[in-house]
Amino acid sequence: MTTSQQRLPEGARYCADTFNGAIASAALSAAWEIGLLDELDQRRRVDIAAFAEQRDAHPHTVRAILVALSSRRIVMLDPERKVAETDIGFDDAFRARAFFYWLTRGCGELLTTLPVKVVNSLRQGGFVRRDARALSVACRNITQTYFDPALCDMLEKLELGTVADLGCGGGERLRTLAALRPELRLIGVDKSASAISLAREAVREAGVADRVTLLQDDLVTMGPRPEYGQVDTVTCFLMGHDLWPRQNCVRTLRRLRTVFPSARNLILGDTCRSTGLDGPEHPMFTLGFETVHSVMGQLVPTIDEWSTAIEESGWRIVDRRLLDVPAFSFIDVLAPA
Repeated sequence: MTTSQQRLPEGARYCADTFNGAIASAALSAAWEIGLLDELDQRRRVDIAAFAEQRDAHPHTVRAILVALSSRRIVMLDPERKVAETDIGFDDAFRARAFFYWLTRGCGELLTTLPVKVVNSLRQGGFVRRDARALSVACRNITQTYFDPALCDMLEKLELGTVADLGCGGGERLRTLAALRPELRLIGVDKSASAISLAREAVREAGVADRVTLLQDDLVTMGPRPEYGQVDTVTCFLMGHDLWPRQNCVRTLRRLRTVFPSARNLILGDTCRSTGLDGPEHPMFTLGFETVHSVMGQLVPTIDEWSTAIEESGWRIVDRRLLDVPAFSFIDVLAPA
């Protein structure tokens, strides 16, 4: 019997699909980073030898990545495995690519050393290491794809002058806001030097560097400074859960009133802890997000816990949007209570 004629029993097929999915997750992240996914998105096919020559890439590794993607019907290869074309799963996988990158590149070391993270005596100091640059790249794409369309719609109702984006990451939201309102002044704030470097590249490429100030500062410990005095709107996406537990969150939200004394709007966008899910019901991102933060010992609040913390912190919810993807995600527009 040839391998092409093999028919696995149901249990073996299930295990094979689980295993192959893990390989495909890493392959999808690699394909995005080396430009292979973008090439397929634009041309719908790629010649492996030509791509490898153009990118000075190892052709056998490029082929292996594509074979892994073919296991999930993201691409399909010709019989000689020289050419790959997009398959029925490509468009959905391409749209969701940043979730895979967040998991395998941003949190890869955490996952591969998971057994060590279980041992209490080894959970000391900086026992968790994640790739800040990869996380910034992933979160930039996630917010651009899934959060920013709703955000831009919500901003239409607000008067804006100077906007500070806390946890600006790679600067994609700064670019989006600069394009949305040419008169806006923008301040990007992030505690990561590598993220600030990415943001600086992004705003320079967009030609808006003259309207954007970039500052390395930590949301949890930041205090007043002259640059923050005229900010009327503060945005904070995909890092609000870092403020918890509850009393820390309430204290930080209150302090933002002092740090940004002129702020009329605080816009929070984040992913919450799931409720009412069981086993295989977990949607895209939820399981990875909650697993990683559990290992880190970090509480992720539910939407109801967010609502009560906001009320206690001296802000009130003016507008709220719930997102389908990522599941259990929201955007709140807050005003001083």
